[in-house]
Amino acid sequence: MDVTDKDKISVIEESIATVNRPLPDDFRSYLPWACNQLELEYAVFVNKIHQSEHIDMGVSDRSKGRTRSKARTVRSRADGMSDRTEDMKTGTTQQVSFVEEAINITAVHDSNGDLVQIVFCKNKHIPRIVIKIIGLIIKFHPQLYSVEFDQGANLYTIYEFEKILPLSNITEVCFDGTYIPDANYDILLDHELLRYLSLSRCKIEDEIIHNIAMKLVYPNPASKSLAVLNLSSNRITNDGAKSLAFALRSNRCLIYLNLSANKLTDEGAASIMDSLQEFCLTPEEILASKSRYCSFYLKRNKLIAKKIKELKESDSDKSSAKKKGTRSVPPSVRRRTKTDREVSLHSVHEILASNITGSESNLFDRAATIVQMAFGVFIDPFSSSNTIVKDEALYCLGNNSLLCLNLAYNDLSYIFIRKLLGILLYQKQADRKPRGLINVCIEGNNLPVSCEEYRLIEGIIESGVQRNLPINKKRQQSKVVSR
Repeated sequence: MDVTDKDKISVIEESIATVNRPLPDDFRSYLPWACNQLELEYAVFVNKIHQSEHIDMGVSDRSKGRTRSKARTVRSRADGMSDRTEDMKTGTTQQVSFVEEAINITAVHDSNGDLVQIVFCKNKHIPRIVIKIIGLIIKFHPQLYSVEFDQGANLYTIYEFEKILPLSNITEVCFDGTYIPDANYDILLDHELLRYLSLSRCKIEDEIIHNIAMKLVYPNPASKSLAVLNLSSNRITNDGAKSLAFALRSNRCLIYLNLSANKLTDEGAASIMDSLQEFCLTPEEILASKSRYCSFYLKRNKLIAKKIKELKESDSDKSSAKKKGTRSVPPSVRRRTKTDREVSLHSVHEILASNITGSESNLFDRAATIVQMAFGVFIDPFSSSNTIVKDEALYCLGNNSLLCLNLAYNDLSYIFIRKLLGILLYQKQADRKPRGLINVCIEGNNLPVSCEEYRLIEGIIESGVQRNLPINKKRQQSKVVSR
């Protein structure tokens, strides 16, 4: 075979490869193909399932769970999602036999065939290049909102995945059961994107929790987006709880916090409780709040000045156009009629009205209204509406945005029950919107079997739940305190 024949064969092979190349919007086919082209040492297997199968498996498991324990009558979205994830992995194992030395991925699609969730299932190692390839094709999957890692991830996985977040619509990330020493989970919170982050069973200790908590302090980006944080079954002690308590002083976005099965005592739990009631602001917090206030109004005033200039130019252009349109014409060219005079008078009236509207005070009001509609009002956790002055000191009214708190299976005692009752009484008396805690789980702790505080706590929380429900749904509800 001569050189010419070899060239022809290579051209034919190239054209065949191009024809058979999958499109990037076909995740199931494209990812293994791309990894193969890059000669990845691991084979990549993508199992495709539909969202209906995923949901059905989750519902089935929850129905079984209700018969196990009365204490599990109320389930949070985060707990439910963790259970559904486990079931989905079990279900997909029945459909596809995962290869031990391969990269096993489950791709969940909705009823329209769009990719909505990616699950890395029990892999020993997830190569960095796999995440990079997903980043390159992420724009072809705008409906993708959730990614889950079950083992195999490392520091580089998180680093590469963090780069994908700003390019995607991903709002939910789960690393349940993935142990990464000195993990850099906190870099996932550098953007105002994630609403759900689950780090259950990751052997997380206080240092990592401290880094995460600092990203949740207002006004950092994640403090304005993250609503659910699941930290169950880790190694968090009172020091980690205090870091989270510090974040809760200013964070008004987090509504669900799961700290079950950790190493918290009454001291750590009390520090979290203290952020939910009235507390004295530190000089640093007061200074930071004033700085944000000044920055907000400086930016607002600059925008108003810019808008006034634009309105002046716009009004000036309109006046010039109207003057040209009403320019007088010699009598020899046209005759004035009654209608002509009415039109001329109407034009003069518009010009005068335009001159009045263009006055400085009126321009400022118009510009301020436009800017306020686009820019909004000043919102701050330590603004005047959220603080009071007592004994010549400035106090915050407390965090009333945290609605669900799970402290099950820690080392809490009767002392915490008294503390919890005091917090709930304070939040009920303050009567703010939102009211505060409406779901507290404390089962599995060293607590009394029954006491008067339980009855009072359940009554307060029940009234809070009823208050938040529509009238047609205010019927018999399950107990919202698990013990």
